[in-house]
Amino acid sequence: MRRYVWKNGLCALLCALLVLWAVPAGPAVAVGFFYDVPPTAWYASDVLALVDKGVIQGTGQNQFSPNAPLSRGAFVTMICKTLLSPQEMQAYAFQGGFSDVPAAHWASPAVNWAAESGVVNGRGDGTFAPDAPVSRQDMAVMLMNLIHSTGRQLPGVNPPAEFSDGASISGYARGSVSACQQAGVINGYADGSFGPHQTASRAEAAAMYARFLDRHVPGRYEVVCKRVNGVAVKAVEFDPHDFSASIALGYGTLTGRESPASFVSRTGAVIAVNAAFFLMDSYVPVGTMVSDGRVLIVDNQFAPAKSAFVLDGNGNPSIQGFATRHQAVLRGADGGESVLEHMVVNQLPGMAWDSTPVMFTRDWGGSLTFAASDAVVVGWDGVVREVLHDTDAAIPADGYVIQRRGRPGEGGGGFFELAQPGDTVEVRRYYEGASTQDIRLSIGLGPRIVKDGAVYGDAGTYAAEGFRDPGITVYDARRSCIGIKKDGKVMLLTANTNLRDLGKILVAMGCQDAVNCDGGGSTNLYVDGRWLYGPQTRPLNQMLVFQ
Repeated sequence: MRRYVWKNGLCALLCALLVLWAVPAGPAVAVGFFYDVPPTAWYASDVLALVDKGVIQGTGQNQFSPNAPLSRGAFVTMICKTLLSPQEMQAYAFQGGFSDVPAAHWASPAVNWAAESGVVNGRGDGTFAPDAPVSRQDMAVMLMNLIHSTGRQLPGVNPPAEFSDGASISGYARGSVSACQQAGVINGYADGSFGPHQTASRAEAAAMYARFLDRHVPGRYEVVCKRVNGVAVKAVEFDPHDFSASIALGYGTLTGRESPASFVSRTGAVIAVNAAFFLMDSYVPVGTMVSDGRVLIVDNQFAPAKSAFVLDGNGNPSIQGFATRHQAVLRGADGGESVLEHMVVNQLPGMAWDSTPVMFTRDWGGSLTFAASDAVVVGWDGVVREVLHDTDAAIPADGYVIQRRGRPGEGGGGFFELAQPGDTVEVRRYYEGASTQDIRLSIGLGPRIVKDGAVYGDAGTYAAEGFRDPGITVYDARRSCIGIKKDGKVMLLTANTNLRDLGKILVAMGCQDAVNCDGGGSTNLYVDGRWLYGPQTRPLNQMLVFQ
């Protein structure tokens, strides 16, 4: 039985029509209602399968014309009909980038979609030649472009074959022809040749595409390129349980800056997106970040209103708002305790007299980079190694430093006055307002734009999350965002639009919750060797990567 995964099954009415089409018409028994497709023809079942799917039509007067050539525009239209509804196709009825495909051309919607999504590239001179016959090798190229542009897979089932005319296959098509042959999509002719430059007949095209639909399978992710509410969107959808997620910092530090391409190359990311906002002068990120269960930075300024993308210990995604609280408990040799409250993580003290306790890890860098009034150096085993005063402190690779830059006016008797080498420190963490304490990854983003399956947010909620700049909250701009669908899949999406319309797009695409990411010159979206947007030249502070 054929298996098609991109559209719903046949409706009852279509089934009834098929029964009528199968009735003999005249002296010969035809496939469907095509008098020129006898049921014994080698391509008959493939033609009927595509007709059933609404992918291909006849040539008029109850004929299919199996031996007639198929045009390039017609083959692209077959592909497009598999992925888009008629209404979605109409969004592409405009003058695109090919000079010979005017908006009024019957194939313009399919050709424009295929060009926008990477299925076709044209002939290199600004033309596409939609009415020219499609060659057999170009069909293979388009099909493999479809595989790469959607994230699907075409498993090999046959050993590589050498066609007698293999040397005549164009260089740009050889890999595609080989992949299609190994997948059983193409078999060549009885004489051992392939005929790469030969015009494909309508029967050959139908057979090739029907076999392709039979043999392609879902990959670890699905790429979606289409226009939603008139806006061109590019997105990748995947199950987060199938990946290992982490926050990659620019060259490993919270103040680091690294090009998007370098991030991807260094981390081996399969999927990567720019993530949190960061301060352009210092490159310090805005918002709390947790990666691999380790807190990278705490920023409670707009908590708990500020929205974060969260993965719990089981890999389940959510959008949440919460504050991250830390305290350090010092235990001396005599059994006495001192509790340090309201400690933050990896935040540069604002002024020399700032007495806020801050825990610094190697995510910050090799040292504090400033003179601390008091600093306690602790190993990850909890044992105090050094107690320093009025100096910079090196941050151990296997530990951390708790410091205060200034001393409070009330004087001693607390954590820093009592700490001695050999004492122990226990750091306690609590996510106040979160639905779980088992947070594996969290990254503060915002503003939130979808909640409970509806568009969410206004000037008030945006401001509560710390966003007042109309360049972010009002105007159209290049944006990236993270959505969560009802089935728990994650969608990373980029589009040029405003926050409200972006929320409408995500709801239309089935997202129950969604949050905006840093955008503009920071927008980058990478999927498995392909940049859906970018790479841009601006260095980033961090990227959210899935491996």
